[in-house]
Amino acid sequence: MDTLILNKDGSPLSLVPLSVVNWQVAIRLLSLGKVKVLKDHEDWVVRSQKLEMFVPSIVICTDYVKWNKRIKYSRTNVYLRDDFTCQLQTTSRCKEHHGKVKIAELTLDHVVPRSKGGKTNWTNVITACKDCNADKGNDHTIVPKKMPHKPTYYEILAKRKKHPVRVRDLEWAYYLGDWDPSLVQVIPIKQQYHDHGEDIDDNGKERKDLKKGKRS
Repeated sequence: MDTLILNKDGSPLSLVPLSVVNWQVAIRLLSLGKVKVLKDHEDWVVRSQKLEMFVPSIVICTDYVKWNKRIKYSRTNVYLRDDFTCQLQTTSRCKEHHGKVKIAELTLDHVVPRSKGGKTNWTNVITACKDCNADKGNDHTIVPKKMPHKPTYYEILAKRKKHPVRVRDLEWAYYLGDWDPSLVQVIPIKQQYHDHGEDIDDNGKERKDLKKGKRS
């Protein structure tokens, strides 16, 4: 994603996930008067037949937006809640590492198996390594080290801040509060070519009839 969106008070609309959008959406919001540009990407220009403009890096809402701080159920957020740690730890290898395995070895497990009516939600799904998950199978008598719960926004945010965050512009870090600067990773903007292009028309809408979205 290319553009950071701030609320009218100067704070990000959301930190989990970070309120960022692609450049087409940012320009559309700008054309509708819903945001103002605080900073552009200095090395990224988009062009149409009549218009040339820098892609916004940071924009701020013209009106205050009441943001719902409800955490969405997702695989990543379950992993965050459980500290990327297997909650079963039934196999000897997993026990030896106290549930800490590579992310690629993690999966989700239903405390009450789906075959027995278990639901896919915050209170019935845990993080488990693949070996322990296979070891458990449909045995509902095997319970996790810690029973799952629905986390708050601030609980997930606190845990998210322990991990790296990728940004398009280093100046985004100023708006990330107490996020450890050493965990902020700048992802450089790369030239991208597209079959139908990404230039814009003069009303801020995407154009798909030009060759490509150009960056200077």
